[in-house]
Amino acid sequence: MSDERRKFARIFLESNVKILFAQEDQRDQVLLENLSEGGLFLVTNSPKPIGTKLNFEFRVKNQEESIQGTGIVKWVEKDPSKRKGMGIQFMELNDAGKQIISKLFRKYKKLKKE
Repeated sequence: MSDERRKFARIFLESNVKILFAQEDQRDQVLLENLSEGGLFLVTNSPKPIGTKLNFEFRVKNQEESIQGTGIVKWVEKDPSKRKGMGIQFMELNDAGKQIISKLFRKYKKLKKE
């Protein structure tokens, strides 16, 4: 997705993400590549179709609590020159997840100003 279309800044980090696809009762573990205040990008060789709903859980380094929530596939990266995966828009986040993400972006914005 182009930078012009993005509503939220991205933080690039890698973390394993546990996902459960709502309709399929299928579990998977994929790699989180980047995180925004509105969603995340998951690296996978088997991206799901746009509109697929899923539950996710992951931890950010140095955080005790996990970020848990539900999301929906909003776009799929198929360009062979880029990492395959899917862009997930948050539908719901647990309270701890909201706090962790908010804290990360406050730090990010502060560093960006310096």
